Formats: sequence, C-alpha cells, structure tokens
Amino acid sequence: MKRLKYIAAGIALHCVAAAAWAQETINVAAIYATSGPASIYGGPAEKALRMMIDNLPDKSIGGRPVKLTVYDTEGNSTKAAQLYRRAAENDQAVLIFGPSTSGESLAISPIANQLKVPTISNGGAEGITKPVTPYMFAVGPTDRLMVEAIIESIKQHGWKKVAVLYSMDGYGQSGGTISQELVQSSGLELAAVETFASQDTNMTPQLLRIRDKNPDAIILWSANPGPTIVARNAVEMGLKKPFLVSTANATIGFINQTGAAADGIYATTLPVVAPEALADGDPRKPIIQRFNKQYMDKYGLPADQASGLGFDNFLLLEAAVKDIKGPVTRESMRAALENVKMCGANGCRQMRPDDHRGLTKDAIVMMQIKSGGFVAAK
Repeated sequence: MKRLKYIAAGIALHCVAAAAWAQETINVAAIYATSGPASIYGGPAEKALRMMIDNLPDKSIGGRPVKLTVYDTEGNSTKAAQLYRRAAENDQAVLIFGPSTSGESLAISPIANQLKVPTISNGGAEGITKPVTPYMFAVGPTDRLMVEAIIESIKQHGWKKVAVLYSMDGYGQSGGTISQELVQSSGLELAAVETFASQDTNMTPQLLRIRDKNPDAIILWSANPGPTIVARNAVEMGLKKPFLVSTANATIGFINQTGAAADGIYATTLPVVAPEALADGDPRKPIIQRFNKQYMDKYGLPADQASGLGFDNFLLLEAAVKDIKGPVTRESMRAALENVKMCGANGCRQMRPDDHRGLTKDAIVMMQIKSGGFVAAK
C-alpha cells in the first residue's frame, strides 16, 4: 500500500513539474541588422520570425509561451557583440538568433561559447561552424556549398576562364578564397583575382583589370552594398560578362537596390524564392508555399532568402522546444538543436553534433535575375 502511495505521489509530482514546464516562458532574442546597408538581410528575417511567433496559438510552443526580443546591430560587429551580451545577460535568452552577416557572426562566436548560449547565425561563412564549436549553429548553407553549385553551373555553360572578385571582410574573404581553390581544383582557368574594401564606392579599376584578362565568367563574392556597386560599374563601362553571386545577393532587397544593372546576374539561391520550381513530391514545396503566402498576406511583399532565414530560425526553435521533455534551458536547447531534423526554406536538414548546419548541396538552386525577379537558370 505504501508503495502505491509513493508511486501516486511520484506521478503527482511529475504532473506538477510538467505543468510548471508547460507554463515557463521561453526567452529568445534576435540580433539582426534591421537598419543600415545590411538591413536587406536583417529586416526580412525579423519580419518572418515575428510573424511565425505571432501566428503560434497563444504565442506558445507546446503550451510554453515564447517571448522574443529583437536588437538592431546595424551590421556593426562591435555593436553586435555588445547587444549579444545584453541579450544573454540582461534578457537571459536561452537561444539567440543572428547576427545577420558573417563578419558579425565570426565576431560573436567566441562570446557565445564563453557565455554558453546556443546561437543560430544567419551568416554563410564556413568558419562560423567549421570547426564545430558547442554553442554556434547556422541556418544557411556554407559558402563552400554555394561555390560548388556555381562551379557546376559554370561547367554546364561551357565557360573555361573564370575571374574572382571579392570583398576584404569575413564573408568576402571566406568565399573568395574557396572560389579560387575550387576554380583551380575543378580544372578551370583562374584568369584574374581582384578584391575591394567593403566601404569602397567604385570598383571600376578592378573591373578594368578583369576585362583585360577576358574571362568567360566572374564570380562576385560579397554582401551588399559592394555587389550593387560592381553591377552598376560594369554596366557603365560596358562589361558584358556573366556574374555569378552568392545567396547574400539572392534577395529582393539586392534587386531593388541594384535596379536594371542586376538583370542577367546568376545567383545561388534557396527554393524559397521560387518554390514552384520544385517537384510536387519535394517535401520542401508545401512548407515553403505556405510560408510565402503568409508572408505576402502579412507584409504585401514576396518572400526571399533573407525572410527564409527568419522562417528557418523559427522552425529550428519550434523543433528543438518540442523535443525538450523537461525545462527549457540553454543546455537542453543546445542538445536538442544538435538533433533537429526538419525541412524549411533552406532545404531539408539533419543537425548532428559534428554538423551544426545540417545541409547538403541539394539545398542550392541556381537562379537568374530577370525583370526584377528570379527565374530558374538555364
């Protein structure tokens, strides 16, 4: 009889604990660039993340209320580090989304691991998650996966000579170095290599030197505003060579900023920009189509890769919380993220302790900018 009482008491305590866990508020924060040049990345991501949390029943996941705090880094690495500490120490966030750019993400990575806060970066630089560190995760594909897709496209077009132009910041240097490596290892000719500072306002000298080498194609690797300036300079000087860019420029914001000069540029994109290009049996298709409709209905704007990052930030949070049986702590969140399996705007992913992105090259789709939008590249 006593044993039955102990069991009953244990069950009661478990139920009380479960009820308490269900009521706990999950504090999460996002440090996005919602103003300044990098706002074409942070702004849409913030809109998408807010929309998805607002759409939750009672703004809760599994009965646990979610509280989101968003800070604007302005794309500044120093400010990103300051705001990261505020989110971790003042807001006691159990998960932090962002930053929006690779440079900011590389700057806050040591802090994330020092403070032991699981963090999901929106940056694409390979160094954010390679080598893997305990608390840094990332939502988008690496620059290596993107360059591999670009090299494959270049070969399909029959182009032989390739120039590489990149910015001298964290994101540009990572992708620029990988581009040079893969161009040469794939048997293509590296015709020219040029760089520019992220604050430069005219890249005509670099483009003139590239034109002298007469490449068949140009890989352009940088976050904005550099690629917008390059595209306009190329039009001004009559340089009619195909440019191939990363996902950093596969956004509606990039097209709007660049205008007609963006027409014809090839971009590594994610299916979120054109889910209709996916096969009907692709598990990503209905998920992305539903999100795109919600985003258009809410904001009157088409979803793009930047908003897709915010969407996947939410999906990772949702999947992780649903997997946590006890209290949601930083450690339980980190452990859950390492085992997330889900499909979203960035493709279908399987996180692992040795892979904090969980994506393969199948996540990449080559598109071309035409008439202010994206179409499947031929």
